Amino acid sequence: MILVAGVGYSHLSDLSFGPQLVERLQTMEWPAEVQIEDLSYGPITVVQWFQDDPGRFDRAIFAGAMQRGRPPAMVTRYEWDNAQWSPEDVHQRVTEAVTGVVSVENTLVVAGYFGLLPARTSVIEFEPVDVEWGLELGQFGKQRLNEVVDAIRDDVFLEAEHTERRQTFNE
Repeated sequence: MILVAGVGYSHLSDLSFGPQLVERLQTMEWPAEVQIEDLSYGPITVVQWFQDDPGRFDRAIFAGAMQRGRPPAMVTRYEWDNAQWSPEDVHQRVTEAVTGVVSVENTLVVAGYFGLLPARTSVIEFEPVDVEWGLELGQFGKQRLNEVVDAIRDDVFLEAEHTERRQTFNE
């Protein structure tokens, strides 16, 4: 199974990138082995969600907006490296979550600490431009959302095709 998850705030313009991505992806057809989820409800709850059915995912793609000081509207994709986080880092992330911080990174740090993420976990981060109250993404957020949707679909369908070919070959 492949998990495609969005994480972010609701109604905060570009900081809503993850949930709006999920909303868009859920309107589309996907292979049976793909699950689209909005995991914007805090790292501890996400940990419990993963614990309900451990090992169900072979791969995960997490997406959301992260303010990192990169060029505005930049999209960055990378493979998650859980090894760099200490127990102190995890404690800090849980503390932030309790105060209402919703973050792709916090979710990954905490879930990864408990060994719940698939070995193949990738992250797509959008550098937000508009971060004020708003029901919609800004102009650049909308543009990047379309690009990320296309990239995720290409990635997932390519993997599903390879998996189907391997199964056919092995049968």
